[in-house]
Order: sequence, then C-alpha cells, then structure tokens
Amino acid sequence: MTERSWTAGNVAIVATVRGSVAFITLTRKDAANARNQQMRRELQAVWGAIAADAEINAVVLSGEGDRFFCAGMDLREAADAETAVERRDRLRGSRDIEQLAALPQPTIAAINGYALGGGLEMALACDLRIVADTAQVGLTEVVHGLVPGGGGTQRLPRLIGYARAADLIFTGRKLDAAEAESWGLVNRVVPAADLANEAERMATEIAAHSGRALRYAKELLRQSNDVPIGVGAQLELDALLALMAN
Repeated sequence: MTERSWTAGNVAIVATVRGSVAFITLTRKDAANARNQQMRRELQAVWGAIAADAEINAVVLSGEGDRFFCAGMDLREAADAETAVERRDRLRGSRDIEQLAALPQPTIAAINGYALGGGLEMALACDLRIVADTAQVGLTEVVHGLVPGGGGTQRLPRLIGYARAADLIFTGRKLDAAEAESWGLVNRVVPAADLANEAERMATEIAAHSGRALRYAKELLRQSNDVPIGVGAQLELDALLALMAN
C-alpha cells in the first residue's frame, strides 16, 4: 500500500495518506494535544486539502500518545494578553472544526484518551467515534466559566438528546468509555491497544467503496437533520439516479 504525506513543516499535527485513507494525528503530546492557534491553522489547511482530494475516501483523526486525544483549548495560550477585538477575530477566524464537519468524506475519531472541550467537539464533528476503553470524554467548559465554542451545544443534543447533553454541559462532568457508548455518544469501545488497528480497519473498509457514493451518502445523512423526510427522500432518489447514470 502506498503512503504519502503532505503539509510539510507542520509542528502540531502529522498528516499521511495510506491508500485512500487520510490519517491526521494531533502531535502536541507534551501539552495534552491541546488546541492552540498553530494547531488550528494546520488543521484548517489539512481539511482544505483533504476536501479537494478526490483520491481520499475516508479520514481518521487521532491524538499522539495514550493519555490525551485532545484536552481542548490551550488555556496557557488563551491567558496571553490580547484585546477583545483580537480575541474575537482569532476565535471567529478559527473555524477548523466546522471545516472538519463539512468534509465530503466519511470521518472517524479514534479517541485514544481524554477528549475534553474542543477535543470532544472535534470528535463530535466526525461521523463515527471509536474510543479506547481507558478514555474519558466531556464538555468541561463551564468548569472554567466558559461555554463550548466549537459546536458542542449544537451537535451533542442532536446525537444523544437534549436531557443528556444538558447533563454533561451544565455539570462539566466526564463520561468513561462504557457510559459514552451506552449514551450513544460513541459507536464502539475497544481495548486501548487495539484502537489504532480498529480505526484503520474501519476506515479501510469504508474507503474501499465508491468515493462518489460515499460523498452522496454523507451529504444525504447530513441533510436528514435539516429537511422534512419527504424532501430528504426526494434528494435520496435524485442521488441514486445520478449514481446509476454513470
């Protein structure tokens, strides 16, 4: 299987492609893989490159090490002096999580450790979530006097329902892997030692299918949250006919 890498010079992530699968790894292990501006910029660039690459059919996002997937916002960097306007422009310009959610390819979050705040929000922006049995997840922003800023208050209720989302967001508590699975927050739990292999196996299985069909299927699934079922059924038929015509 051929392997290629791109976005040379990155320091906060590593991006490689094996076959038709892109593997993105957060590499700030010494900082709990926390999201700083450098990471956000690198992720924005890589999501843009993946969206435009017709040879990529699936994406796996993971964190370096075995303790943290991503601890969320880099609070040390966030404490740096900046004006309100600078903070507004920095955060409004950092929409990498929305880019991830908008990717046309199916995406898998391989949650190897703590996924907190913006880390969990990245996982929620993926289509599928596989979690190590030692991991924990949570939207912990209220603990720091904040609220989620990467779509957490919007995606979590759609995934697990309002009441459970309110429980997590209002308390800031963490779920262990088993509870996250029982709540429907993650698709499956695997032994930590098996996580990388299981994520690659699933991604490879998905990527073996037609890229056009996968893109149509993902768009239809996305629209199912926003349009009446009758409209969605018509869009589904239109997509089927488009695929059958080629």
